[in-house]
Amino acid sequence: MVKGSGNQTKSVPNKHLHARIAYLHQAATHLALKQQPVTKNDLSDTNSHLQQHGLPLLLAAQLQAVSQKAQIRLSHDMKRSICKVCSTPLMPDTTSKTRIENKSRAGKKSWADVLVIQCQNCSTEKRFPVGASRQKRKAERKAALAEKEKQNPEEVEMANS
Repeated sequence: MVKGSGNQTKSVPNKHLHARIAYLHQAATHLALKQQPVTKNDLSDTNSHLQQHGLPLLLAAQLQAVSQKAQIRLSHDMKRSICKVCSTPLMPDTTSKTRIENKSRAGKKSWADVLVIQCQNCSTEKRFPVGASRQKRKAERKAALAEKEKQNPEEVEMANS
């Protein structure tokens, strides 16, 4: 057999770290779901802050530490499900509150919707745009402009002036 044949699939580097990150995420979310949801009556209790600390926070903090140490990017879903401040796994109605805001005049602009996730442990808010489409990257915009200029050079000159 010849080494390095073209039809072999490439393996993922640091596969064991990806597996560890996936396991830590699953364990943290599972344990966060098993905890009792925080109510407003619990917040006045002095032990409520201690109730929110424990194994789920430790696992989520380890998950972030492993990904930073190995320079592995977390997926958007995984990154959005962990609080940046206190490393609490953000589970709807258990450890976080979710709402949609639209601060445009009378909510007329549907593209101005913002998803707000508030951590109940540290009251930190994460905000994500919902309806708006992202702007293309600069290289893609330049390529599209060059393509458009190649097809119709007169129209592009008129648009630029």
